[in-house]
Amino acid sequence: MLNLNEKLQSTTVYLGNTRTISDNSLRDYCSKFGLLLDCSRRLLSAEQSHLVDFTFVRFLNVQAYSTFLGTSSHILNNGVALDVRPFNEILHPSVPLHVDRKICISYRANSVSLNEIKKYLRTFGTIKHVNSETNANEEKHIYVEFDSAATRNKLLKGKVRQHRIGGHVLNISALLRPTDVDLHRMEKEQDEQKMEIDDPSTLIYLEREYSLQIRQEFDSIEHKISGFLEEKRRNYEEIKKMIP
Repeated sequence: MLNLNEKLQSTTVYLGNTRTISDNSLRDYCSKFGLLLDCSRRLLSAEQSHLVDFTFVRFLNVQAYSTFLGTSSHILNNGVALDVRPFNEILHPSVPLHVDRKICISYRANSVSLNEIKKYLRTFGTIKHVNSETNANEEKHIYVEFDSAATRNKLLKGKVRQHRIGGHVLNISALLRPTDVDLHRMEKEQDEQKMEIDDPSTLIYLEREYSLQIRQEFDSIEHKISGFLEEKRRNYEEIKKMIP
């Protein structure tokens, strides 16, 4: 059975740098560490979907959650390194995140070249990465990551209120932080799910208990194998001593 501390502990993690990664790909990756209850982006509105660069993943149990957080780095097959944080750590808007370095520039395609935009942005500081995308409405989004949040803020919070290149106005937006979504509602949903998890009549509860039982059985087998190999090693060492 689960102890009280495990029942009360959150098993949700924040994953940054996920804008170009599908939920299915994230779910497949995170499932390697244990069963998942949820893997989804939280949006204020569909119009802001292009500004969301993070995903919340909730593990079924504390063991999988702890193993995931205990892994030093999470780099996916496409080379993207996830910005991983415990859910409770990102509740305060002052906590620094990778997303604090990023902006999105929206404008009509072909009005300004990418090189012109990069040249303009470099006047505010060092650019780490630039990626350009065009949607079905011929609206172009350029995603820019600066070397630091301070560099980005020089652009967003400086004296220049309207950024122009050759008479064309650049619509510059900061990418959303997790605190820009309704985290309080999310916490309430998690509390409701906790009640469901702790109810022995629900499938989630049974899956959780079964997952823990299987893990315990594997640990027992692993311990027996380790003991067997250690015994064989000692026997081998004894045999070596007997050989002249």
